[in-house]
Amino acid sequence: MLALTSCGSKKPKVVTTKKERARLGGKRPVVNYDRDEKAVTKEETETTYEESAPTSEDIAIEKARTFLGTKWKYAGNDERGIDCSGLICTSFAAAGRTVPRTTWTLKEASNEVDINEVVKGDLLFFATGSNKKRLNHVGLVVNVTPAEIQFIHSSTSRGVIISSLNEPFWLGSYLSAGRLEE
Repeated sequence: MLALTSCGSKKPKVVTTKKERARLGGKRPVVNYDRDEKAVTKEETETTYEESAPTSEDIAIEKARTFLGTKWKYAGNDERGIDCSGLICTSFAAAGRTVPRTTWTLKEASNEVDINEVVKGDLLFFATGSNKKRLNHVGLVVNVTPAEIQFIHSSTSRGVIISSLNEPFWLGSYLSAGRLEE
């Protein structure tokens, strides 16, 4: 619904409803007027956001999510079975990026990031075996809040799942975080 308003010598202004903005993809700037035809300040209006193209990290995360529930398989990289580094490699390939295939080479190819600066699309590296210093697992960060970091990975016991770094096992196995540069 579009409503044209005018008052005396004022030029008509287009006012769109929330529903209309959604129909237009949320991209059209909106000028709102109160009943007295006084312009409402920017601070008093709703915030609208320009849609942007998804990043390669966004695409990789969405691809990784398609594997949720897939069983773990050593050196696997498809819906029949996938291991942790295969999940990362396959997910980034869907975004048009070539990344290393093994956990160790993924770590070598990434720039270390402080855990407090981790963002979606970063990698988390773990030592889950008896040697707590030997890197053997990787996960892809899918969500970061002040309280938690969630990551998707392929676990040997449960297949592809989303876990929290807050879980005692993962927190105790955590080694470092890294960011793959394009």
